[in-house]
Amino acid sequence: MTIPLKRPLRSARALALAALAGALAAPAAALDIEASAFFGNLGLPWAGEAPISGAQFPSDGWIYGGEAGFTEELGEGLSLYAGYETDPTLRHVVKGIISYESGIASISAGPRVGAFNTAQTPLKAGIEIGFRLDAPGVAYFSVDTSSSMGVGLASEGDYSQEYSDISAGWYVYNAICSFSVTAKRFTRVLSSGEPLVDASNDYLFSVDTYKKGAPYRVLTELGYRTMTRSYPDETTDGLGAVVLAAEISADVSPTLTLVAGLDSGVYVFGIESLAGRGPASSSFMFSASLGAVIRLPQAGAAIEQAAE
Repeated sequence: MTIPLKRPLRSARALALAALAGALAAPAAALDIEASAFFGNLGLPWAGEAPISGAQFPSDGWIYGGEAGFTEELGEGLSLYAGYETDPTLRHVVKGIISYESGIASISAGPRVGAFNTAQTPLKAGIEIGFRLDAPGVAYFSVDTSSSMGVGLASEGDYSQEYSDISAGWYVYNAICSFSVTAKRFTRVLSSGEPLVDASNDYLFSVDTYKKGAPYRVLTELGYRTMTRSYPDETTDGLGAVVLAAEISADVSPTLTLVAGLDSGVYVFGIESLAGRGPASSSFMFSASLGAVIRLPQAGAAIEQAAE
C-alpha cells in the first residue's frame, strides 16, 4: 500500500518507492496516522508582493508548516487517504484520495481543496488524479497531477493551485533508483486585479535504500530546483538551487515510525531579476522536517493480541 503524502513525509513519488521497504518491515495495518512539521528558508517567502530590492536575497525569510492525515485500508487493493498539508509553493491543502491497486497497475483520485489561503477565498475546489505501472522487482512509472477547478481568476483573493509529477525508476539490490520531474504553480489575484505567480520545478535523482528486517531506511535525493515569483509588472524574482536531501525513517516499534529529513541547498544562486543577487555565500539554505507514523492493527489482530 502506498501512502499518498507530500513532504516532509515525502511525496507520493517517494513514498511509492518506500512502500516496498515499509511492507517488508511493518505488519499489516488497517489504519496509519501520520503527522509532521517542517521549517527552513529554502524558498521565496510567502508575503512578498513587490520585487526584492536588496543587494542580496535575504536568508531570514522563514517558511514553516505541517501535515496531518490518515490512510485506511478499505478492502483488497483499496485504500483511503485524507489529510491536511502545507506546501512551500502551493500553501495550504486539504484532500481525500481513494487508491485502487490491481496487478501491475494502480490509480488514485479524489477532491483537493485549497484551504484559507486568502481571506477572500477561504476554500478553493480542485481534483487530484494519479496513475502507476509497476513491474515488481524490475521497474515502475508513475504520473500524478492536480489542479484547482473554475472558469478563471477574476476577483481579488481568488487563486489556483497546480501540481504535476512524473517519475520512473528501477530496482537494484536493496534499493530503488528513480528520476522525477515535479512542477508546482500558485496563481493569486492581487488587489489591483492582476496576478502574482509563484512556481517551482524539481529535477531529482533519488535512491531509496532498504534491507529486509532492518528497522531503518534511508532516502537520498540529488537534483536541481528553481523557485520563481512573477509580478504584474513582468518582473520575475527567482532562485536556482543544487539540492542534496536525505530522509531517515526508523521503526521504533511495530506501531510507530519516526521520520527526519533535511533538504540542503548545496549551491543557491539568483536567477531572472535576482541574477547576481543570490543569498550570501555564508548563508545556510535548508528545510528540515520531523514526523511520525502510527500504525493501528486490524480489529481482528487487536482482539487476538488482547486475548493473549
